[in-house]
Amino acid sequence: MIENLFSVVLFFSIGYISRKLSVFDERSSDVLIKFIIYIAFPALVVYNVYYLDLNLSFLWILLTGWGVILFSVAISFGAGKLLKLKKPALASFVMMSSFGNTSFLGFPFQMALLGEEGLRYAVVFDQLASFLPVSVLSPFILAYGKEKKGFDIDIKKIITFPPFIAVLLSFLLKNFYIPDFVLASLKTLGMTVIPVALFAVGINLRFSKVKERLRDISSVIFIKMIFVPLFLLFLLFVTGVNIDTQWKSTIIEISMPPMVLASIFVIGAGLDRELAVSSVGIGIIISFITVPFIFYISGLI
Repeated sequence: MIENLFSVVLFFSIGYISRKLSVFDERSSDVLIKFIIYIAFPALVVYNVYYLDLNLSFLWILLTGWGVILFSVAISFGAGKLLKLKKPALASFVMMSSFGNTSFLGFPFQMALLGEEGLRYAVVFDQLASFLPVSVLSPFILAYGKEKKGFDIDIKKIITFPPFIAVLLSFLLKNFYIPDFVLASLKTLGMTVIPVALFAVGINLRFSKVKERLRDISSVIFIKMIFVPLFLLFLLFVTGVNIDTQWKSTIIEISMPPMVLASIFVIGAGLDRELAVSSVGIGIIISFITVPFIFYISGLI
């Protein structure tokens, strides 16, 4: 596990150092991110879903993913009220506490801790229990922060998102024979997601006004990366659920730090930029400690 996690830290660090040395800047990462979203990620989805063995228990896992997010929204909203955050900061607080970085950082952790089998479940979980909830719920949360009465959900943007299309296409392709050499090529292309995504996240990582917002950032990190995943593990333990690879993959995804896409939504809505960016940055660093710890606890149950 340590050997695999080293590669996660390495790719991430190279991206961060490259920007600090002015070898690359944020604009350079735009091309990398487009390559991931439009080419490499869909290839990864098709390859993994084709081999994925879906069953009723996995449906429960997807429902659990939605339930965890709704629970996180409720808990973080209550915590934000206790912290006496104003509406723009409260909406940002809820966004960063509820949605996780399940793909760009989640996939590397899946490979490091569970290998390809865990990754196959993660790609579907990411689209149906992570991307879809943030796409549906974030307009409501952001509208609350902007104190607007209307809500604007862009259904077209959801259904035309390349990875989402890839998920739908993948389930159709499971009914057909695909030659091994085609699947091998998709696998090779899809495996570039992990190093390229970590490199791109490293390039974009910035730490701003962390000391000034330490209370709020710490609260986001605690709710998102410690309290919620441990609470889920507690529920699984008391209900006697067998924590197999599917559940371990889910627990890893739920343990991820705040979502980069959620921070982009917050910034785009003109809400609390400092809280969003700092939560992502600090969360990524802390995840190298908390995620292996949560995974270790899951193996003891």
